[in-house]
Amino acid sequence: MRRIAFYCILLLMAACGSKQQQPSGPSPLEQEMAAMYGENKIIEGEFPDSLAVRVANGIFVGQRDSSLLVFKGIPYAVQPTGIRRWQVARPEPDSRLVREAVYFGHSAIQSRSQNNAASLYPQGEDCLTLNVWTAAQGMRSARRPVMVWIHGGSYVCDGTSNPRNWGDRFVKVHPEVVFVSINYRLGLLGYLDLSQLPDGKAYSRSGNLGLLDQVEALRWVKRNIAAFGGDPDNVTVMGHSAGAGSVALLASIDEAQGLFHRAIMQSGSVAFTSSREDCQRLTHRVLKATGAKTVADLKRLSQNQIIALNDEVGAFYRFPERDGQLIPEDPYSRFDGFNAGIDMLIGTTADEARYWVDAMGGEDKFEVATRLWARYIILSLDSAQRRCASDFLDVAGEYADKSWAVCEFLNDLMFRGPAIEMAQRHASSGGRTYMYYWNKVLKDPVYGACHGAEVSYVLNTGRQIKSGDEHNPQLAADVQQMWVNFAATGNPSIEGHYWPAYESTQRGTMLLGDSIRLENDPASRQRQHIAPLMREYISPVFSDLLDKAPWYAGIALGSFVALFLLLMWLFSRFRRLFKKKTTKDTEK
Repeated sequence: MRRIAFYCILLLMAACGSKQQQPSGPSPLEQEMAAMYGENKIIEGEFPDSLAVRVANGIFVGQRDSSLLVFKGIPYAVQPTGIRRWQVARPEPDSRLVREAVYFGHSAIQSRSQNNAASLYPQGEDCLTLNVWTAAQGMRSARRPVMVWIHGGSYVCDGTSNPRNWGDRFVKVHPEVVFVSINYRLGLLGYLDLSQLPDGKAYSRSGNLGLLDQVEALRWVKRNIAAFGGDPDNVTVMGHSAGAGSVALLASIDEAQGLFHRAIMQSGSVAFTSSREDCQRLTHRVLKATGAKTVADLKRLSQNQIIALNDEVGAFYRFPERDGQLIPEDPYSRFDGFNAGIDMLIGTTADEARYWVDAMGGEDKFEVATRLWARYIILSLDSAQRRCASDFLDVAGEYADKSWAVCEFLNDLMFRGPAIEMAQRHASSGGRTYMYYWNKVLKDPVYGACHGAEVSYVLNTGRQIKSGDEHNPQLAADVQQMWVNFAATGNPSIEGHYWPAYESTQRGTMLLGDSIRLENDPASRQRQHIAPLMREYISPVFSDLLDKAPWYAGIALGSFVALFLLLMWLFSRFRRLFKKKTTKDTEK
């Protein structure tokens, strides 16, 4: 019955989604990404020394971009292709080989989407590359703070070739830092637990390969970034969404300790993780879809078959696995002192969930879909937790438009609540912590300050998450300087805006919008009501929710959704009949 309910919800999402005509040829975005592509070649003979860096695994020749030197597509590990599929990344051996570094490396394997530029760039399993932007002047002798950007995408999509993830504009404005972006394995190749298969003993860490790729990239940075003018003893790791979740997890695992010193988490947390049980369900789906019995069977699949498989089971994707080995079963506990030596800047946007308005077919359909989504989350909880959720909705409805109260619930449950949980634990354990809340709304009020609204401001990319934003250049300048100051010193304060460290009594939070101001404990009543739910690691993946909800809830919700879809169909039929009748009457 739960499965019936799940497919009813999928049907609802399909019904809510706006129909798009398939273009007859490559879209403008596809053409743009194709035009960027090239293969970095081995250089034999002479090369311009002014554009070259010598690092452990070779000599890489980049390009000049105005005042910058740019190095793209540098491999930081042996590529996980062929027999290395689903193996932990290993560093490239030391080398004096001379190679170009002028093109981005392949995007990780993922589903193609017109909403995701990196997915339209050529993909490949040989995706473990990084990119460096650094000011040309004084590079050989500089010791600049390093900022490493980890892209988001729910651990299943995106990549460094996406212009929203570039560091060129950022470093042109802030030449005092070195900017690095990294690719890592995604989806089925990055987060598929194969440990329980008959030959799975050698793949005990396959549920977290994407995270281990990031660790290997940071090891490369630690070893080599001085050649680019960076200070290996002053590295800040930063990211958005799944990128921020990655940063939170990197701060929580043994392997990454000592590889970075500061962490910036924008709308992501350790809540973006999955249990071993949930991960095993995905593995069973993969085996059923392929007929495979062993890892060896799966490794015989071609890259194209992996891409097709990713499309087939993508709705059941998993986050990094709380395996009790790499990631603790309670990763929040690592913020109780384990990572107290890492300075942290943590925050969310005011209207995170509104990012998905378009995906669900517009404002009205989004409201219906999110109400069902939230309702099913609530049904999966015990009675005491349901009361907390009900109280939260009452409080949210007091100050917000009631139609958005459910959206507030999703915002706080999946984003703001976990961010506060990490911040207060870290601060209480002696860690230096700073908290922000982004409330600069987009031009279209339906999006509000949605998920990702701050990224273009922080990175200065000029690529907005939604079109039509009324850009505030002063806000962009101030926020970028805050981030740079934090990376350089561990304190994000700038002239005119003193930013005190977060602590659990005052809870000072910097509100970032058309005006910048400090507020103590914003939306405090919502925080209090959502706090008891943080330990649940409630996943937004519907298949997880349905497995945890009571069977009768699945029947009830499935019936309701089926009825709703039937009513929608009947309404559309009557509307078409009415239009036909009106047309005939007009013709008469």
